[in-house]
Amino acid sequence: MQAPTNVGWDPQSLDRYPPITTKLFFLFVFACCMWAAVVLIKTLWKTHSWLSTRRGNLVALSHALQAADAPQASTLAAEIPESSPEAGLRGLAAIKPIAFHELPAGILDRADLRFTYALSALRATAANLKCLATFLLVLTGAWTAYGLAKICEGISATPATGASAVYGGLSEIFIGLGLSLAVLAILYILRWRILSLLARRERLWLQIRGYLQLLVTPPR
Repeated sequence: MQAPTNVGWDPQSLDRYPPITTKLFFLFVFACCMWAAVVLIKTLWKTHSWLSTRRGNLVALSHALQAADAPQASTLAAEIPESSPEAGLRGLAAIKPIAFHELPAGILDRADLRFTYALSALRATAANLKCLATFLLVLTGAWTAYGLAKICEGISATPATGASAVYGGLSEIFIGLGLSLAVLAILYILRWRILSLLARRERLWLQIRGYLQLLVTPPR
């Protein structure tokens, strides 16, 4: 009678019956993709009506305030959309017949509070993206280490394991690793885009706020 042949340990068998850890890992990666898509849609929806910091009238408004041109500043302020974070500056539309220092009290503070509140949601989203990306990076490292450990365990248990079987197991790990890194890149790019948008708006807002602060301060 012919002795049974030891076929050895085959990591490729995991393709048919993936362990629960692999299922949970890919489920989490898929959830990260879905969440990134939701964040992208919500960000575009919230900012689609924002004035452009490069070609909008906010730059022109800043120049008008710098030149203390009350009529021009009033006209430009009235054109700011109500959905814009700088919408608190619409109160400047009342400066045509009066001087800057005769504007209603607290107009600058209210505009600054509205601007800060409007950007707070995006700032929280950027922080959540960073936390999610960090957690995914740690989880990816843990899953990769677990997969490599299982391959080493299989090799030690069955010395007859061929090189093709080992390469098959490694390819499965590298596919998951590559997918996870691609999702990480998406999360970081999305966070970078949000932070870049916030930085540009805040930089221009500080300029406008500084000019307006000087104009509304009564002369002594």
